[in-house]
Amino acid sequence: MIFKSILFPIAILLIFTFALTAQEHKGQGKDQDAGRGNPNTQNAGFGTVYGTVTDAEGTHPVEYANIVLYRAKDSTMINGTITDRKGKFTLKNIAAGKFYIVVKFIGFKTQILPSFLITPKESTVNTGSIKLDVDTKSIGEVTVTSEKKLIEYNFDKKVVNVEKNITTAGGTAVDVMQNIPSVTVDADGVVSLRGSTNVTVLIDGRPSSLTGAKLEQIPASSIENIEIITNPSAKFSPDGMSGIINIKLKKKISKGLNGLATLGYGTWEKYSGSVNLNYSMEKLNIFGSYDARSDLRGGYGKSDASQTFNYQTTYINQYADNSRTRLSNNFKIGADYAFNPTITMTLTGLFNMDQSKRTEDLYYSEFNTQHVLDKYYTQKGVEAEDDKSYEVSFNYKKNYAKKDQAFTADIMFTNSLSNESNDMTPQPYTLNLLPDYSSPLTRQNETTLNNYKMGNVQLNYNHPIDSLSKFEAGYQGIIRNMDDDYHYDSLLYSTNDWLSTFNTKDHFIYTEQVHAIYGTYGNTIKKFQIQVGLRLEQALRKSEQRTQNITYSDGYFSPFPTVHISRKVGKINEFMLSYSRRINRPDPHSLDPFVDRTRPGMISYGNPKLKPEYVNSYEIGHALELKKTSVYSTIFYRQIDDVIKRYTFLDTITGIKNMTQLNMAKGISYGVEFILDREIFKWWRVNANFSYFYTKIDGTNVDNSLTNDNISWTAKLSTNATLKKGFNIQLTGNYRAPMVTPQGAMTATYNVDIALKKDLFNEQAAVSLRVSDIFNTQKFETSNSGAGFSAHFIRKRESRVAFLTFTYKINGGIKQRQKKIQRDSEINIDDGGGF
Repeated sequence: MIFKSILFPIAILLIFTFALTAQEHKGQGKDQDAGRGNPNTQNAGFGTVYGTVTDAEGTHPVEYANIVLYRAKDSTMINGTITDRKGKFTLKNIAAGKFYIVVKFIGFKTQILPSFLITPKESTVNTGSIKLDVDTKSIGEVTVTSEKKLIEYNFDKKVVNVEKNITTAGGTAVDVMQNIPSVTVDADGVVSLRGSTNVTVLIDGRPSSLTGAKLEQIPASSIENIEIITNPSAKFSPDGMSGIINIKLKKKISKGLNGLATLGYGTWEKYSGSVNLNYSMEKLNIFGSYDARSDLRGGYGKSDASQTFNYQTTYINQYADNSRTRLSNNFKIGADYAFNPTITMTLTGLFNMDQSKRTEDLYYSEFNTQHVLDKYYTQKGVEAEDDKSYEVSFNYKKNYAKKDQAFTADIMFTNSLSNESNDMTPQPYTLNLLPDYSSPLTRQNETTLNNYKMGNVQLNYNHPIDSLSKFEAGYQGIIRNMDDDYHYDSLLYSTNDWLSTFNTKDHFIYTEQVHAIYGTYGNTIKKFQIQVGLRLEQALRKSEQRTQNITYSDGYFSPFPTVHISRKVGKINEFMLSYSRRINRPDPHSLDPFVDRTRPGMISYGNPKLKPEYVNSYEIGHALELKKTSVYSTIFYRQIDDVIKRYTFLDTITGIKNMTQLNMAKGISYGVEFILDREIFKWWRVNANFSYFYTKIDGTNVDNSLTNDNISWTAKLSTNATLKKGFNIQLTGNYRAPMVTPQGAMTATYNVDIALKKDLFNEQAAVSLRVSDIFNTQKFETSNSGAGFSAHFIRKRESRVAFLTFTYKINGGIKQRQKKIQRDSEINIDDGGGF
């Protein structure tokens, strides 16, 4: 079904691409060389301008230099092209008038040619040899640039450069997330942004199978930067109420062979190794990577709960010791090919194998109203999981002669297969705490087979109207399919029979389609930069609980407007205002109506009638850029309708606790955020982040008591010092204050990391030693309560770990040429926009 559904968008892609290409060739004429500019049809005429661009000595042609033609009267851009391999260029079909040409190329000084006339009598102009002087900021063939700031502010996003963060050396994407502003990560790897878990995580601008809990499979060494987009434009998918976190992986293209290899060891049997390679030729660039990781971690969990039924209170205490071994292998291979200076294609494949084994010893105690022991048993559990996934993506990019005019097409398909089993052997005890052999011994086994598929197609066209305004439009289609087959069986030792019933099987299939068209318009009016956008989405969803023959399907149409405004005041101040409407769609498991009765004293089930929750997000921001100090401040407000939250209640008839998901009336969240980046000395830099927010959840439509609010905050401090002889030391601290849930709260969490790095062999290699959570304080504690019940949970996993990592840069020794830098900027895949 998913393959048939994706055929229509692909057909649109092929037709649209053919139409654009045909139109371009028609405009260029048959005699125009590949790679030379399109004439501007509004200024079509009879004139021709041609010439050659070389270096200052005139001995070497400069390929891919930008040639832009302007009208002399009002400096309106008329036409443009780039030079070919011999440094030659031609501009055709120019109307009569007075013009001038600007020649630009990375590493050379910009040159403006004297103005000239195009007339019917003198319709051809030869600029001759244009010689470009080398920019003094460049040395040889390597451009000298200043060190990147930790955080860079763009029009609609913050870019966090994580390459210099040595406290994540040898770690994973989860470790990186814990050290970036506004973001926190819990014990299960769930990411929160400004206190909200409703955040979309993308890889290279696209949804991927390597998100969610699988972030631990992405090595920190492969991440170049992380984009935080709290109010995305209409080009982006609106999923994720608090915004988007986009993880951009490294892909540096230099001439010849280059790459990066790492080896790491962590205390208590933690091993990691990765290699990233890239080989670049004239038109072809091949890249690949391999990452292997073996990790053993211990931990514990405990809970204290009580529930009252018929005036009798039962107290339940549980404690569990656990350990988990995880082995993952990740492969990536791909290639870029430049057919000519305007058309590039990229094909990428990912393959992941992940195996884990988790053992747990559970101790269960149950007491009556008088706190007298009523039941006690232990349980040994062995949980095994085998995951395999692959992802194939294709990117097509067509650049036009007009600067920033481009058409891109992205197609991606991912398939993830998971086989999970959990074998549990309980041992009952008498009230004298002796093994009870009178009760029949049983053994329970849970198995889950999951097959997840996703197809993603996006077409995007960017059209600059003039030097100050542009229009962008596109289509995006996402199709998801999840097939989840669950069995719960009991083995009765006395008969050696596995017992299963109709109520312990769940075969759930969920299919969702989202089709969207969008458009954005941007303009600069005086000192204001403005962008407005609108995205229109039609969603279709169908869920099938095949075991019980329950089917539910529906659809919904949603508009998503966006507004972004910024204004610079002087050279050091910039003010920003933004608005976006966003959505959080129910996840498939929360829609599954299957009633899970495997936990004693509790049943849980999904709600197939859950509606998506919508948020209206507003932000006002300010950026202050001084010579050695940068300060960013934001005021944000979010209004949420149909909030999706977990709801627990005690059945007054059976006395059994029920857990499900419901749409609550509304919620609000607002607060302020400050980010400070300060260079105290050339060798010492400090970065601080503080977020303060108020949250209120109103669930009075479900229960009059379901209203909760609180004030919470997060703080992060990182200091980095570059010492003599290639040493670098970094200290990072994180704190998250208590937060509320509809029926309870989470206590504060905090930790401190430290790392030391030493450069070797003229920075060709480096060795890093880091210790995470040096005071061993990181744990996760929650509580919830309702009519007739209360519960308190603590979870702690091994977090104080020492890592030793060795990194080596692989470089074939062939320096990249200036023209290669220019071509790489064209080959580099579009960030994905709505992907």
